[in-house]
Amino acid sequence: MKNIRKTSGILLCLLACLGALSACGKEESNEPFTYRAPAAKQEEEKADTEEDTQDFVIEQMDMVGETMTLYAPESERQVRYAYTLGTRFMDKYGDSYSSIHFTPGQVVQIGDITAASALSSVKMSDQVWNQTDVTNYKIDMEKGIFTIGQTQYRITSNTMAFSQDASISLDMIGTDDTLQVIGKDKEVWSVIVTTGHGYIQLQNSSIFVDSMICIGNRIFTKITGDMLLEVPEGTYAITVANKGYGGTGTYTVARGETTLVDLDQLKGSGPKVCQLTVTSEVAGASVYIDGQQITVGQAVPVTYGSHTLKVVAEGYDDWQKTLIVNSESATISLDLAESESTTGDKQSEEDTSTSSDTGKSSGSSNSSTNSNKSTGSTSKSSSSRSSSSKTSDSSSSSLTDTDYLTTISKMLSTLLDEN
Repeated sequence: MKNIRKTSGILLCLLACLGALSACGKEESNEPFTYRAPAAKQEEEKADTEEDTQDFVIEQMDMVGETMTLYAPESERQVRYAYTLGTRFMDKYGDSYSSIHFTPGQVVQIGDITAASALSSVKMSDQVWNQTDVTNYKIDMEKGIFTIGQTQYRITSNTMAFSQDASISLDMIGTDDTLQVIGKDKEVWSVIVTTGHGYIQLQNSSIFVDSMICIGNRIFTKITGDMLLEVPEGTYAITVANKGYGGTGTYTVARGETTLVDLDQLKGSGPKVCQLTVTSEVAGASVYIDGQQITVGQAVPVTYGSHTLKVVAEGYDDWQKTLIVNSESATISLDLAESESTTGDKQSEEDTSTSSDTGKSSGSSNSSTNSNKSTGSTSKSSSSRSSSSKTSDSSSSSLTDTDYLTTISKMLSTLLDEN
């Protein structure tokens, strides 16, 4: 089966809730990139029934591919599942919880797999102990003992440690670090270094509630109100768009301090529209925005905010995404991409398309979420846990006038190179 891919002028951001933050706090590159849309009709793989009640440590959150890699210490299994904007994220009590809290090292329980091959829910586990702001500790690697205050816990071969959402070894933790430690019974499951974090406090968010906020090139989460968000210290381009309003501002988060972000200052005047053009090399392709068919190659006005883009062509998988529009004009170019039969062919073809499409970005300010059937993302992995914890830094460039697209371009280019 063939699928439709996007190259071009509008950069896609597959939003999810919590991504790797290894590049946060660094200035970001505005390189263009190519994204290959996944086929929508591959065979779906369901989660095992027993996994519904297991506790998993989050090893990696891939916001671009909208997948999370999980490890179950009790069964020593590593799995990877897709999630979407429709996935419900909950705290340990079952109440809605921002996806920004679901970072590597947290322990969760998962729900069923939906018809779209994505997790229906992810919930913070209520079966583990969780100690935050831990400063009085001692790590004895030789004896395998982690002491918090006067209480000793066991370090096992399954104990994991994370800093800036990247996997690290326990011996990299310094005596002056502040930690979050999670475990079950007398075993330590994960240790998270929280030193160097600060906070973003949203204000006047009413017009943007239920839309997405983009913080730098790694953090994308739904706005639920005047939220307090914990992020690594650094300078970020923060972007919002909804109901015809939107904009981008640059903010600096200092260690241990709270930065106020007044969304009234970002929304600007409005309602504003984007002149959106969709071009395609797919013969007979039908393109729909919010369910209404548009003419390929002809600009149409689209208000700032969230919109559904769908492409249908005979002989190809349907391709659907949620666009976050935040610019005066944008162009989306669609061409054909056949499904690859081998890993080697896939790598070769993606490397070629990425190279040949370099420089086609129009600098438009839009993104999209992966709301199609992203099959192939729901999968189990038998590889070692260390292989899932690799993260890549972004190269530096100016944050000035960045938006949903430019802030994530380097991250997605890196992802394609790794795949």
